[in-house]
Amino acid sequence: MPGANEKNRRDYFFCQLARLNFLEGQSDKEGWVVVPEAARKTGYSEDEIQDFLERLVEDGWIEVKGSTRTIPSNARLTLAGKARAQVICRTHH
Repeated sequence: MPGANEKNRRDYFFCQLARLNFLEGQSDKEGWVVVPEAARKTGYSEDEIQDFLERLVEDGWIEVKGSTRTIPSNARLTLAGKARAQVICRTHH
């Protein structure tokens, strides 16, 4: 199915952000996590990460500081994103 692999890759990246968000000490007190740190763990290209970020913002799962035109330094899961992480991220251990 076309797009399934991209969706899996995007979900995996999202789960890396979520994992950083939920791990103690990996986010600041307002829930912001460092995007490049999550990106490095996935090994995906900058273009791919940028596409994923734009899509995750559109989906309402994350918010970013600054613009998605360049890879932002910080992102935060929204309430919807936190709920979504509970559902999809258990499968990515």
